Amino acid sequence: MATVFMQWLETKPKDYDRGIQLLTLGRLTPLKEKIAADYIRDGTRVLEIGCGTGTLTKMMADSGATVTAIDTSPGMLAEAERGLELEIAEGRVTLELMDATQIGDHLPPASFDLIVSTLVFSEIQPEEQRYILESCKGLLCPRGCLLIVDEVIPSGWINRILYFTIRFPLALITWLLTRTTNTALQEFDSLLTQTGYQTAIPISRLGGSLLLYEAIPAQSPISNLQSSIHRLQHRVTLRTIIIDLWTLFFRIIPPYPKVKPGLYAIGEPNNKSPVLVTGNFDLTVRRMVKAIDGKVNGWLLVADSAGINVWCAAGGGYFTAEKIIAAVKSSHLEEFVEHHSLILPQLAANGVDGWKIRTETGWGVRWGPVKAEDISEYLAAKRKKTDEMRWVQFPIKDRLEMVTVTLGFYSLMILVPVLIFWRQMFWPITASLLGLSYFYAVVHPWLPGRDGLWKSIPLTIIALTGLFIYSYFITLLPPHQLFNWIIGLTALSVFIGAELQGMSPLMRGEQANWGWEVGIGVALGLVYWLVFLLE
Repeated sequence: MATVFMQWLETKPKDYDRGIQLLTLGRLTPLKEKIAADYIRDGTRVLEIGCGTGTLTKMMADSGATVTAIDTSPGMLAEAERGLELEIAEGRVTLELMDATQIGDHLPPASFDLIVSTLVFSEIQPEEQRYILESCKGLLCPRGCLLIVDEVIPSGWINRILYFTIRFPLALITWLLTRTTNTALQEFDSLLTQTGYQTAIPISRLGGSLLLYEAIPAQSPISNLQSSIHRLQHRVTLRTIIIDLWTLFFRIIPPYPKVKPGLYAIGEPNNKSPVLVTGNFDLTVRRMVKAIDGKVNGWLLVADSAGINVWCAAGGGYFTAEKIIAAVKSSHLEEFVEHHSLILPQLAANGVDGWKIRTETGWGVRWGPVKAEDISEYLAAKRKKTDEMRWVQFPIKDRLEMVTVTLGFYSLMILVPVLIFWRQMFWPITASLLGLSYFYAVVHPWLPGRDGLWKSIPLTIIALTGLFIYSYFITLLPPHQLFNWIIGLTALSVFIGAELQGMSPLMRGEQANWGWEVGIGVALGLVYWLVFLLE
């Protein structure tokens, strides 16, 4: 139940330890103290994966260990460095900015007596977990040990009810703050066995939902773990129809429909076939497969994008070079193709460092076309893009889809309170919200202004003109009611214009002028309040 809140805490390093202590009901700190007391001796060489703010790092260093601590968060490492100045100066602690999938490439083999990880593996995809566990085996010296503290779904129906009762509100708050979710470890004991470890669980806390795994590499060789490659085909089933309906109306509300990261075959690929890379949002993968199934024989490498489309995920830091590097390594891609070339979606270029992928893996990066429908033509043209393949366009079909997706969330946010507190206004406000939103989608390219805030000015003028025409020719509204509608339609027009500006190739949705929106909203509220006082 603790790790579901970690992604928010990781954005606030100074509050991280206090938050984790609260979320684990104080059970994590004693576990860390137990590790430092029972597993550390003078001279113990330790690799800590996901050191966070360095609390366990310091405990182990003070117990005599030499610690190499890695983390993917610069903020966390900066906080850890402030608390470990003495240990770093004395050479007892080394901090490294590194993804866990890179340890096998950057650290010398058989160089650690102990590898420790707390609340990290539950944030990692299963194929990456397997790859990291394999890398850990190579880094441990003879008689070395791997310790993993993490969250699992407990056994027993009472424990599970308590677990999910506590976890659900944490998951909801996490999504509201970060727009991401994660899950507890599943079948992790089996994964440890498959990757060649002998495992024990010496400590269990929080009703069996927080475990300490003690894993020792087995003497027997690792069996062939290369799983069979799944073949993807375009199919319309009841499941895909339900997912399409969900993503049409509630795409930005979890649970996000995801595809398991890994390597997939489309058609009949061979060792010379192209490797296409995408994120693990279910709709993205299926639309890509639909566009190329029957036209291209290739490999599809699905990297973890937190179940978000590649454009938004790359812009938001969820689809990165590190994620793609992890997917390349954990999928053992080099065993399937003889070339070293990846084709990435052009819309991911805003957040993916292609050069880093090349230097870390030796795989070159080409940026494919904007639209999946152009992939077959792009490959047929020997990977050359036309100008049309490079430009982002938002035809009316895409604009209407974006409005529908956005309204699925905002309708709940706006209309549910209206239904509860101002029931008589529910249908008028619903009609106004839907009418203005879809009208904005239709006329968007022709409204003056670059960003949504400027476009909201003509949208407001059009909305108020419609209001005056209605009041003059159809139903004469009393002055106070007309004033209320002017305030309401102005606020709604500004909100719609600014929040839906992402349907333009000129602006992204996350560039919305939220400060201006709040300011205008406060100003309209003050005007309404002052007029109300003067009546």
